[in-house]
Amino acid sequence: MNKKYKVIIINNQTQNSYSLTINTITKYLLFIFISMLIFFFSIGVFRFFKPHSNQAHINNLLASSNDYNALITTLYENEIIDSTIFQSKQYDNNLIPSNTPVSGVVTQGIDLKHNGIDIATKLGSEVRAAQKGMIIFSNPLNDYGNTMIIAHPNNYYSVYSHLERCILKEREYVKANQIIGYVGQTGNTDGPHLHFEIWKNHHIIDPRQLIEEYKIKDVSIK
Repeated sequence: MNKKYKVIIINNQTQNSYSLTINTITKYLLFIFISMLIFFFSIGVFRFFKPHSNQAHINNLLASSNDYNALITTLYENEIIDSTIFQSKQYDNNLIPSNTPVSGVVTQGIDLKHNGIDIATKLGSEVRAAQKGMIIFSNPLNDYGNTMIIAHPNNYYSVYSHLERCILKEREYVKANQIIGYVGQTGNTDGPHLHFEIWKNHHIIDPRQLIEEYKIKDVSIK
């Protein structure tokens, strides 16, 4: 015999009553459902107060320092990242964008309105990455025309402008001396040349300080 249960709810203010009839099957289904809710809620509360061991480990690493380099070092020492990412710690600390992106003559240096150097060379000459890194910008940029920006290790950035075309896209990784585009005269320019900038964090670095060829082949007014 299938037993039935009736639940009656009475409103004290209006004296209206509401009833709900529950049979045995429905009773067991409700019991199972409520039990599952209590179980998952208990796990959720427990996880809130005591995170999963892996999550707690990551939280501790992130809280150890807000400094990017310190975080990378910590991840490396705890073997969360391995030697396939960094050939060696000392090697990466010495990485700077010091490779020549294009051969040519420096015709303009850095001044209050010019954050880089202009390198006169042949139209269509190959432009190469000054160091390995990741492309963070590859699009036209106002008077600079087709421009590419690469983020390098140790908080360096290099900028390549007036390109005829960019052959790589944003978020692509490049190797040192890899071809990234070709010299052009896009944007506001009087002739084919490469506008080249180097930054460390938000500080301008004169490329002639890092690339010997540009120091030798400099005909700009100093």
